Amino acid sequence: MAKTMLNQTMSRPILYAYAQEVIAKTPSKWLTGKKEKIEEFKACIPAIKEMVRNKISNLYPAWKLDVLSEFDLTNQESCFWFTDREKEAEDRHHRNDERSIYANFECKGYGRGYSYGSSGKEIGNLSTENTIALYFEDMVKDGVDVMKYLFMEDNDRVDYNGKRGSWKEQDNLRGSINAYSKNFFEENDMAMEFTMPNSNYSCYQRAHLVTPEEYQILCTWNDKLESIQLKWHKHYEEMKAKFKAYAELIRTSKNLEQVVDKWSEAENVRHKIAGTGTAVALSNISQSIIEQDMMERQVADTNVAVVVTPTESAWGSA
Repeated sequence: MAKTMLNQTMSRPILYAYAQEVIAKTPSKWLTGKKEKIEEFKACIPAIKEMVRNKISNLYPAWKLDVLSEFDLTNQESCFWFTDREKEAEDRHHRNDERSIYANFECKGYGRGYSYGSSGKEIGNLSTENTIALYFEDMVKDGVDVMKYLFMEDNDRVDYNGKRGSWKEQDNLRGSINAYSKNFFEENDMAMEFTMPNSNYSCYQRAHLVTPEEYQILCTWNDKLESIQLKWHKHYEEMKAKFKAYAELIRTSKNLEQVVDKWSEAENVRHKIAGTGTAVALSNISQSIIEQDMMERQVADTNVAVVVTPTESAWGSA
């Protein structure tokens, strides 16, 4: 029977993508904890939206906005600067980011002259890091090479194969990841806009004063996201150590049969595989990690409660 040969351009990337997908399904206390924190984050969003809606809707009398609208002197705004310090609200040139929160409820993100991460606290939109934490499992299921992006971010554009990628490749991966922020907007009905008088100053140059209590409501956004990040980073380090083992197996195997011999689940993507490649020996440690990882998924699928003791890894803790 002819062997199904592997190559670098098609077949191995398919296997890398599938490895990410199955690793993401492996039971983990960090994954369980992250999912719980995500639900807590989503639960705080309605109160934040209500607070913003009440605050902005009551800034100007409706009749005044109607008059201004007749003369085309209003516009629809989705981004706002909130502070609980009167100095910032009174003087637009006095900016204290320690007591400021920038909110943006436009799905496309921040506009000209401003980008995510340029202020102290931001709500409404998600950073790339937070988007990954919330949607990692969905991304890898859809074939996005999130691991490659994370390896490149952590290692000066060097991916899990030790190859340095281009800035364009990294940017393209980031774009594929950030596209999932639209999912977040739709799932949580985040889009909001309000009629505001025309101004010579952009939304992030006009501070709106809120009470300390209202400020704390807005702060829950970042507080909850930080809790998610704590779980996500632990889960990522756990998955990264496993993925290195899978990547070594894929990289060093000449054909799919060699991969399936150590990782039987790879049979599920046989219909997608074609090409040729080269190989060297797979380490015993990587084989052990893969076998253990498959066993944990099999246990979860059969709902058998057992404790699996992690195998000592040569990769160490990242």
